[in-house]
Amino acid sequence: MATMCFAMVFEQPELVATNRLIMVFIGLITVAVLALAIVLIVVAMKAVGALKGLSATAEEIKAKMLPLLEVAADVGRTSRDLLQDSVPKIKVITANLAETSDTLKATSKTAQSVVEHCDVTIADVNLRAQKQVARVDGMVTAALTTTSEVVETIGHGLRVPAQKIAAMASQAKYAAEGLLAKVKSMAGARARRQPPAA
Repeated sequence: MATMCFAMVFEQPELVATNRLIMVFIGLITVAVLALAIVLIVVAMKAVGALKGLSATAEEIKAKMLPLLEVAADVGRTSRDLLQDSVPKIKVITANLAETSDTLKATSKTAQSVVEHCDVTIADVNLRAQKQVARVDGMVTAALTTTSEVVETIGHGLRVPAQKIAAMASQAKYAAEGLLAKVKSMAGARARRQPPAA
C-alpha cells in the first residue's frame, strides 16, 4: 500500500483524483454490502422466529383438530348406521303411503259420485220449490186482487147509498129550513096583522 501511495504522488493530479473517487465509491459499495448483509441476517432471524411461531401454531391446531375429526368420524359412523337401520322402515312407510293413496282415490271417487247425486237432487228440489213459490205467488196475487175488488165493491156499495142519504138529508134540511122560514114569516105576518089586545 505504501508503494501505491508513493506511486500516486508522482502520478498526474487528474488521475489521482479519479483514483480517489473510485476508492470512495468502492468504500461506499463495501459499506452498502455490509449493511445489506446485516439486514439479510436480521430478516433471516425474524423468518426463523416466524417459522417457529407457525410451527407452534400448527401443533396447537393439530392438537385441537384431531379430537374434532375423531368426533366427526364417530358421527359419520353413527349416521351411516342410522340410515342403514331406517331404510327398511322408510320402505314400509312408502308402501303404506301408496296403499293410503289408492284408498283415498277410491274414497274420492265414491264421494264425488255421492256429491253429483246430491247436486242432481238439490237441483230437482230447487226447481220444485221455485215452481211452488211461483204457484203460491200467483195464488196470493189472485187473493189480493180479489180482496181489493171486494173491498172496492163494498166501499162503492156503502159510499153510493151514503152519498144518496147525505144528499137526501141535505135536501130535507133545506126543505125543513125553508118550511120553518115560511112558518116564521107567516107567524110574523099574522102578528103584524092582528091588532094589539086592549
